[in-house]
Amino acid sequence: MRIILLALAWFLTGAASADVPIGTFQTWASYKKLPLDFTSGGVSVHVQAMPCSNPPAIESESCHYDQFNNQAFVTVGGRGVAPMTVLTDKQSAYARIAVVRFDEHDPRPGVIVESQYGGSGGKLTLQLLVPRSNSYQSLSLEDYNGADLQGQLADSPQDLSADGRIDLKFEDGAFESAFGCNACTPRPPVLFAVKAGKVVDESRDPALRGVFATDMARLAPTCLSNKRYRNGACAAYIADAVRAGQFKTAWASMLQHYEPGGDLWEPCSVPVSAWVNHRCPEGHGTHFRDFPESLRAFLVRSGYLRPDH
Repeated sequence: MRIILLALAWFLTGAASADVPIGTFQTWASYKKLPLDFTSGGVSVHVQAMPCSNPPAIESESCHYDQFNNQAFVTVGGRGVAPMTVLTDKQSAYARIAVVRFDEHDPRPGVIVESQYGGSGGKLTLQLLVPRSNSYQSLSLEDYNGADLQGQLADSPQDLSADGRIDLKFEDGAFESAFGCNACTPRPPVLFAVKAGKVVDESRDPALRGVFATDMARLAPTCLSNKRYRNGACAAYIADAVRAGQFKTAWASMLQHYEPGGDLWEPCSVPVSAWVNHRCPEGHGTHFRDFPESLRAFLVRSGYLRPDH
């Protein structure tokens, strides 16, 4: 509570800070042990590490080993909106913060707080501070369809669907290592927007088909080739095709080019903690004849295809 009051006191004193363009992410790194202050679009942002003297229940592991806290308070406010303080994820060593205009019809900017940990297959955490009346509403987007979102928001998120709201583009973490090694399975994009105080998955919006067609072009040289370990790229390619309205044509092409004998997605009905010698126990696994059968089942499970598709 004391550190929150100090952060609010900082905000009310109007401490000097750098001014950055709206939509531009600024990075706070815990190992630097320094606060971050900036203004953007009339909104002031103050980021300050939580002291390691807090109760251990809310300390990050870095307090025990490195004597600095990975978790920080982010205090924002401005343009008739009361200041608000939120906590970053306690496992991430950094946070990216940007002031954005979620809806072009709302003159009051909001704030995105993004962080992630765990390397290339890591977990992304996101807090969206959306103006509401004279305060902010905090919206979380930590889990999508049973799998973590991955990737990183680019500077200056754009309105890709031309509906007046910015689209937040991530990568679908459900594909992580699904058809081979982590790097062997690219992640197709997923897109979200804030509508009426809620985060909405817009990936099925026909206005965004061009985003997925572009990603298909990125993946085609690998999937539609004779390269080894190409089935992961084919999985993402077909997922993109579903969203782009090109499923039938893309599926026919995939059938001519997939790698027979490649890794398959074969889910286990028990958690990894119950596996024996790092393998799914006998009788609890699902076995498919080939990659197309496995891929179709995976896309149904992931929400890309209907069971009768």
